[in-house]
Amino acid sequence: MIAQVVISLAARALDAPFSYEVPQDLIADIAIGDAAIVELGGKKVLGFIVALRESADVLDVDFELKPLLAHISGPYFTNQSYELAIWIAHYYAAPLSEALKLFLPTGLMSRLKKALANYSNTGEAKMPVRRPRKSSEHHDVASDRDPHLRPGKLTLGQEKALAAVCDTKKGKPLVLEGVTGSGKTEVYLQAIEAARKSGKSAIMLVPEISLTPQTVGRIRSRFGDDVAVLHSGLSDGERYTQWEKVRTGECGVVVGARSALFAPVVNLGLVIIDEEHDGSYKQNNSPRYHAREVAEKLCTLTGACLVLGSATPSLEALHAAETGRYELVKLPERVNGQPLPQVEIVDLRREFGEGHKSMFSRKLLGALRKVQSREKKAILLLNRRGFANFVLCRECGYVPGCEACSVSLTYHAPQNHLRCHQCNCIQPVPAQCPSCNSPYLRQFGGGVQRVEQEFREHFPDWPLVRMDADTTSTRGAHAALLEEFSNNRTGVLLGTQMVAKGHDFPDVTLVGVINADVTLNLPDFRASERGYQLLEQVAGRAGRADLTGEVIIQTYNPENSACRAVKAHDSEILMSNERIMRKAFGYPPYAALCNIVISGIDELKVKKFSERLTEALRASKNLRTMKATLMGPAPCMLSRKARSYRYHIMIKAGPGAQIGSAVQEVLKGLSKTADIKVAVDVNPTDTF
Repeated sequence: MIAQVVISLAARALDAPFSYEVPQDLIADIAIGDAAIVELGGKKVLGFIVALRESADVLDVDFELKPLLAHISGPYFTNQSYELAIWIAHYYAAPLSEALKLFLPTGLMSRLKKALANYSNTGEAKMPVRRPRKSSEHHDVASDRDPHLRPGKLTLGQEKALAAVCDTKKGKPLVLEGVTGSGKTEVYLQAIEAARKSGKSAIMLVPEISLTPQTVGRIRSRFGDDVAVLHSGLSDGERYTQWEKVRTGECGVVVGARSALFAPVVNLGLVIIDEEHDGSYKQNNSPRYHAREVAEKLCTLTGACLVLGSATPSLEALHAAETGRYELVKLPERVNGQPLPQVEIVDLRREFGEGHKSMFSRKLLGALRKVQSREKKAILLLNRRGFANFVLCRECGYVPGCEACSVSLTYHAPQNHLRCHQCNCIQPVPAQCPSCNSPYLRQFGGGVQRVEQEFREHFPDWPLVRMDADTTSTRGAHAALLEEFSNNRTGVLLGTQMVAKGHDFPDVTLVGVINADVTLNLPDFRASERGYQLLEQVAGRAGRADLTGEVIIQTYNPENSACRAVKAHDSEILMSNERIMRKAFGYPPYAALCNIVISGIDELKVKKFSERLTEALRASKNLRTMKATLMGPAPCMLSRKARSYRYHIMIKAGPGAQIGSAVQEVLKGLSKTADIKVAVDVNPTDTF
């Protein structure tokens, strides 16, 4: 018997399996998906069996095959998983072994490496014994079914959406565009129930599971022990237990963040991506996949139905619906019949011109006082951490910056230190300017810490819960803060974009956006779309029950199309402009895009390799066939990060062009030193 083995080394040169002869004493034990130990280049290495053959093929007979040395354990994936891994590796220009590792349970690789070391030392391939851990008490591990929670009565719009989901004959992904509070979750739940009744399994992805405890709670209450939850908040042992329940068919419903897409489900029938527009569905390390794209390929392979739900669908999803590749179903009204909240735009230029320099406009202060007097709740958004954006010397203009990254340091008030939001390094606040010795150092800009300080000056006795990366760094902190806000009779939830994601608090009557320009003015072609999505999503947190909602958005640019779209609750005000701009400049969804980032400690080496790579890309026959356009090399917007200099090359081609596979072929033929790193990002969500 011949085993085809993918070597577990992150090298593009090893993107195809190697053939090994299976010893007679192992034939009865091995299967596709198993981990094994083989020899490569005189070294013992880990590998995964992806195919088994009864005899050697033509390519194998010309030389003597090496034997499979040892069988460790498995199986961890199937033929179908391997097929999807090959697609991921080629499409996203990633090593095959990295794509395959997506399907492995968390923590497995460390155990396999210990087994390899044990084999090298003793000749025995034994996996380390997994020690049982005490079960976590985290919010989303509980599995009790609530017998009182029954499927709700659907509106006509929900019934239409559910019928479209369950119509498997169409074979198209479905975009479910429903305004906030329109009952998309109930459609998801009944679609999952229909899939389970037909003997199929279901996967539901949520952007960040720690920020959506209410959604997860509803699924667990409806389906009880049939649900497995997979996310980074669990220990490796807990995640492995959940993974194993899915693999054996004990659980037929999987809920989790993007990695849950690779769960070993049995007989997949339905994949739901909630809030499909969210940026967290894009992985930021290799393989840099997007869950929406991988889910579409997975559903093609399995015949499962794909549902993409959002109140603010991405332009990519809308374009796919416009061109007939996806089907679009809308839920334009809230289930309780309440109107969407009234949105008022406050011009901060006028506020400043009239002598009002507070972070809270007079309109927002008045609205907050009304909420306080009525003992209701409010949500405040400012998508920026810290107290001040930067510190500046008023005499010479010096701004303290990170020594390892090309960014200014952010001032954090409670700790009284400067922090880099790229590499997380911390520096003390200088007593005087390091450049001119002036004592006049001033804080400029404002983050949520500064908002909190000013809020407490206006409302010293009103409960406030702050939720950002600094207050949620410990395990379970998200759930604890949301529970605190929920349990307060009245109060305010202040935070970054975390406060906009999927929360359903019926007593929230006011949403205030401190400064919309923070998100809208980022130097990225998706800034306006993302800004609109964030503003519309947070606006939807107000007035979700019987109480009328009010939204106040503060901005220095009230004419911005994103602000006007939120005010009218009409995405076309923004999207019509976005379509024109992206067509004109060749950006997705009207073009395929690839951003290649080259980094290293030595800037000259990075620059020279970037130039070599650019020339090789220009000479690529595949890229010329695609009529691809190359831009660069040039320093990245963030030109230095964690002491590494960064250059990038941008490639544009026609829609659907397989840029990744063409780039991968070029990189295989280009030698580089170990101190140069190359990151290929196909269809990037940002170009920083």
